[in-house]
Amino acid sequence: MSGKFELFMCCLGNGITVCNKAVMENNDYKTIAHISEGGNIKLYVKESYIPLEDMKTIKKQAENKRKDFQEKFKKLSKSLQYMIILDNIPLNKFLEFTKDKRNLTEKLPEMREYYYSIA
Repeated sequence: MSGKFELFMCCLGNGITVCNKAVMENNDYKTIAHISEGGNIKLYVKESYIPLEDMKTIKKQAENKRKDFQEKFKKLSKSLQYMIILDNIPLNKFLEFTKDKRNLTEKLPEMREYYYSIA
């Protein structure tokens, strides 16, 4: 990475927005990544743009977010988890899960894992 870099993270209601405070873009800090509520990282720059130590910090924040999200989700009733998952997945996965003849207790762990990967 070349140039100035100053890591800045903020919560704007839908996860964590990750910025480079040393670079202004459109009258705001340069957005470099987003950490979803489920702890998934979406980079808007090449990973090489981010200094190694800062990338470790971003990954640590994502892991904390993921653990918190999963702990809260698992406390919900199984039927509520099922409903939330089905409301938030693509149609092809919706059809796959609803056609699955296993009972809810058997298929819910697989559904959860898929949901966590996209949340």
